Amino acid sequence: MSEYLTASELAELVGCKANQRAAMANWLTANRWSYVVTMNGLPRVLREYRNRKLGLVAVSYTHLRAHETKANL
Repeated sequence: MSEYLTASELAELVGCKANQRAAMANWLTANRWSYVVTMNGLPRVLREYRNRKLGLVAVSYTHLRAHETKANL
């Protein structure tokens, strides 16, 4: 399985057809999702990023807790 969503998966996420690249990019931008665009104009979103944005993966906050224990001088 690729690290990136397929065009079909991305189209399902944003509610358009897999060949509507501009619609995908517009939705991603409007909803403040990070993405890259390939040379052929297809927006690419990492699976892990999608999972975090949708709350499908627990986010680790251990780095925050370690920072909070230090004195703020």
